[in-house]
Amino acid sequence: MNVSVVITTKNAEEDLKRLLDSLDKFSKSIEVIVVDSRSTDDTPKIAKSRPYVKFISEECTAGGGRNIGVKNAKYDIIAMLDADTEVTDEWFPELVSTMKYSDIAAGYAPDPNGKHLSRVPIVINGQDITYPQCNIAYKKHVFDDVGFLRDDMTYAEDCEFNYRCTKKGYKITYNPKMVAFHYERPTKKQWISKAIKNGYGRFELEKFIPEIKNKHEHGFKMNNLIRLGFGFIGYVMGHLKGNKKDEEGVKGPGIR
Repeated sequence: MNVSVVITTKNAEEDLKRLLDSLDKFSKSIEVIVVDSRSTDDTPKIAKSRPYVKFISEECTAGGGRNIGVKNAKYDIIAMLDADTEVTDEWFPELVSTMKYSDIAAGYAPDPNGKHLSRVPIVINGQDITYPQCNIAYKKHVFDDVGFLRDDMTYAEDCEFNYRCTKKGYKITYNPKMVAFHYERPTKKQWISKAIKNGYGRFELEKFIPEIKNKHEHGFKMNNLIRLGFGFIGYVMGHLKGNKKDEEGVKGPGIR
């Protein structure tokens, strides 16, 4: 079974090299599509150094870049990874095993440095829609049926897409053995920044999907309470920015 792997990048030379090093062992079974938003470092050079990588340079949002990757994918299974991930030896076989009976497979993406910012689940129709696209795979017909990702969202386009998938009746199968380490928060400053971005993402989600209001399952751990405080800052920032995107004309849900 072959898989198309879509990775979006922006000045990610060190991260991308680590990720591609981890993907090399699967090169006979995968194609990698790197959609780069006009990097000024050596990201393009690193991507082009692998014969199994298709490199596309186009200024775009994360959602827009993933849409470009999907449209250029040649295989029926499309896996999404972030540039700052590193797949394990079990990642590919577990992905393939899960996709034999599921249309969507979400993997586990822990921070290897232990500075983990846990997800805040949003349950719709009995399913958590917050599995991020740093480690998830879809069959191509899902995009044919549901459409593409919104390219007018800043942070939570993956949750919005998963929401539409669940509304169409698709099941997101979680496989904790499908592991890709996610090196996204090595410092306290970056942890706080991520919490604020998550808050802004929540604002965007509620703007486009009013149904999700009050459906977040935060829990009462101290870590969650602290992150909620910073998340509230991002949420307020979203409201303060107003509806500028609406005034400029909001695009459809990624369908081009």
